[in-house]
Amino acid sequence: MGYAIFTARKLMLTNRINQLNFRIMQLSQQQQTLANNAANMERSMASMKNLFSNIGNIFQMGMTMQQNAVMAALTQKMQSTNGDFNDPSIQSGLQGMLGTYLSGGANFFSTGLGMSLQLMNQSIETVNQTKMQQIKDMETQIELQRKSLETQLAAAQEELKAVEKAEDNEIKNSAPKFA
Repeated sequence: MGYAIFTARKLMLTNRINQLNFRIMQLSQQQQTLANNAANMERSMASMKNLFSNIGNIFQMGMTMQQNAVMAALTQKMQSTNGDFNDPSIQSGLQGMLGTYLSGGANFFSTGLGMSLQLMNQSIETVNQTKMQQIKDMETQIELQRKSLETQLAAAQEELKAVEKAEDNEIKNSAPKFA
């Protein structure tokens, strides 16, 4: 009768160990999926930053080229008037350039469009950082569950060893002894 009890207990423990191993594999797969999602999100964040930077650089280059063209035209006009600053066309050109620099036009990111671009970039980055934090929190939860299951697995394996040892002892004790 003792042998049947040990066999039943071994089967129950083996089943429990298999269930724990399966659940640990599921959690490991979830961790891998989250890690892949985090990596994809990091790549998309980097490409968004690059995109906003490129857009800003393009506008900044355009503004610089426009300012250089105005400056070249003023220089040419000054040369044709022999440096006469009283010429109305030169004064209006200088006032336009001065107004551009004073209004922040010398730097694209200080203009309204540039500030809007920076604000969009910051809001997208904030949203992405929030998502990344959620992924990290989920990874932490999965890791805690996995450690708990590994502890349970180790205990079940130790109990299985103890049951097998007790079963072996029971078999030795129940075997007929011949003198």
